[in-house]
Amino acid sequence: MKKVILVFVISILIFSLSPMSIYAGNPVIKDRFSADPAALVHDGKIYLYVGRDQAGYPGEIKHFYVLKEWNVYSSSDMITWELEGALPRTEFKWARGDSAWAAQAIEKDGKFYWYVTVLNQDPTPKKNGYAIGVAVSDHPASGFKDAIGGPLISSDMTEAPMFMDPNQTWDNIDPTVFIDDDGQAFLYWGNTHLYYAKLKENMIELDGEIQQITIENMPGTFTEAPYLHKYKDTYYLSFAMNFPEMTAYATSNSPMGPWEYRGILLDAMDDTETSHQAIVEFEGDWYLIYHTGALPGGGNFRRSTSIERMEYNEDGTINKVIPSASGLVFNSHSIRNYNQSNLAIRHSRGAIRVSPYKEDSYDFQWHIVPGLAMEGDNYISFQAENKAGYYLRHGGEFTSLVKHDGTESFKFGATFKVIKGLGNDGGVSFQAYHDEDFYLIHYDNNTIRLGKAESDEEKNLATFIVVDSVGSTKEFSLVEEPAEQIGDLKYVILIGVSFILIILGTILARMRSLKKLV
Repeated sequence: MKKVILVFVISILIFSLSPMSIYAGNPVIKDRFSADPAALVHDGKIYLYVGRDQAGYPGEIKHFYVLKEWNVYSSSDMITWELEGALPRTEFKWARGDSAWAAQAIEKDGKFYWYVTVLNQDPTPKKNGYAIGVAVSDHPASGFKDAIGGPLISSDMTEAPMFMDPNQTWDNIDPTVFIDDDGQAFLYWGNTHLYYAKLKENMIELDGEIQQITIENMPGTFTEAPYLHKYKDTYYLSFAMNFPEMTAYATSNSPMGPWEYRGILLDAMDDTETSHQAIVEFEGDWYLIYHTGALPGGGNFRRSTSIERMEYNEDGTINKVIPSASGLVFNSHSIRNYNQSNLAIRHSRGAIRVSPYKEDSYDFQWHIVPGLAMEGDNYISFQAENKAGYYLRHGGEFTSLVKHDGTESFKFGATFKVIKGLGNDGGVSFQAYHDEDFYLIHYDNNTIRLGKAESDEEKNLATFIVVDSVGSTKEFSLVEEPAEQIGDLKYVILIGVSFILIILGTILARMRSLKKLV
């Protein structure tokens, strides 16, 4: 019977994994929610350390920061990521709660040190706040153990801001660790107050007093998420500023400061109020790693990790990074009117419009992905390039830009079948999923709505071309198969094959039983 179950499971896996639903682009981690990224390069691979967001949906009891563990992903190309390990909060016996907050790992002398944020369970009032611990391992992704059996930094070691609850402060969070060229290690951390201290050679003890510092000429307030790196001869301190948070940075000639504010790296996000970044060099290129709420059902407490390239200017400043849906495999497209190619579909404050095309405006750029409700060469969905997780979706005849909520009804409304252009077969038309009578049509008031393309004029207005970022027209495989039949056929085949395998397995089992009796 075990073999019967096995073949049944295998048959399900074969059909459920084909076609694959994973596509390149942001977020880079799609199998679960992830937050507060940090990165480490080792032996030709990059390791990504993230907290695992496990909060419930809005309205549920645990709709807050619920992080029971940290996860480690690795990649050799920055595109495909593999889950390699996890560190549970419970490794730190002296901590409590689902408090696996921001963390960072670093290598020194063949060992890996992972500095983490947790909530201290020490009953002493002044120690009963958030604290920083450290774990150590011989491997970058596994085998981590609490290195000291208690906090490296506890809340009684710093003077918290006046507005914080003195019995559970949260100024000692978000550690970042950096080793300078001379081997001296520095630990930075903080919320509202920004602290740093030197580390001893063993990496698990402080070497000297904790220092509180300020950032000069900052047009806002330091919030949290410090991250320290070096480029050429300059030290860079990036951090979250204000609230909702944006990512800013400062520079210095020393890892101890003084720090001079230099600018914004990343604007505040629409779908999460927090910002937490890592900056890393890998194979000669620099990257900004950050989190958003872009996955279906994501938001403030259900975040996801994304990556963009980062560029320095000759004067050492860094260009502001524009978050994108396609990420490192940039393949953005514009959707143009077939007869008036200067007109293109854009999003504006959630509305879908047709306007004169502007090459330098991301509002006209779309990241085309396999259809959310049905994958296949001729089923697609349009994700806004500069608003990952937001899709062109119809609700009735009207269209708008809406955040993916993970529901089946959303997937249906955001999926279109690509067919030959109704007005000219040199273009394409977009048919509503499961409703072959309705198409995306460009109306006179420059809106995009669903409608029946019956007249020649309507057919022309329902015909488009899709152009990539270098000006080439995208080619589609225009297979004329109704969506319902494809979906139903898949499940009919699945059930049929599974049924046949069960019968064959039962027959084989009976035959073996008869042989034993004989």
